[in-house]
Amino acid sequence: MIRMIPLLALILAGCAQIPFLNRGASTSTGSAPAEAPAPLPAGSAAAPDTVVAPPRAVTASAAALDTVSEEQKAAARAEAAAAPSGGELGTVTVALGDPADPGLWVKSDLVSGDTPGTVRTGDGDAIAVTLRPLGSDGGAQISLPALRALGLPLTGLHPVTLAST
Repeated sequence: MIRMIPLLALILAGCAQIPFLNRGASTSTGSAPAEAPAPLPAGSAAAPDTVVAPPRAVTASAAALDTVSEEQKAAARAEAAAAPSGGELGTVTVALGDPADPGLWVKSDLVSGDTPGTVRTGDGDAIAVTLRPLGSDGGAQISLPALRALGLPLTGLHPVTLAST
């Protein structure tokens, strides 16, 4: 045990030479404290006093994220109008789902697997969509292209009626 004390003292003395362990202390010559280390990259484990840049804002517009063409939206409207009235599943309140998830779809807990169906607004506008199971405890979601095809605002909650075809 006595032999370990000098070794421990030597190790601790060496730690004083490591800048991030010796913040605010002056060097033996009395000069200014050592420079603080550079900030860690975003996403890495950071000390509480480390400055991390805020996340960048997404700059893609709704039109850029909407990968469904106007022709495909028109076909979805026509398909919904011509679709036999399958079983109405119910009314749900939808919000915008993942904007990067392409296609015309609605996720809700009213279906247990991917099913062809229709979504109809209170104004009577309807399109053909793929009805997908929600798979989580959140609320019903609708794709960005489906919202745009129905002429609904991207923000807010929208009551819609879902039906299978």
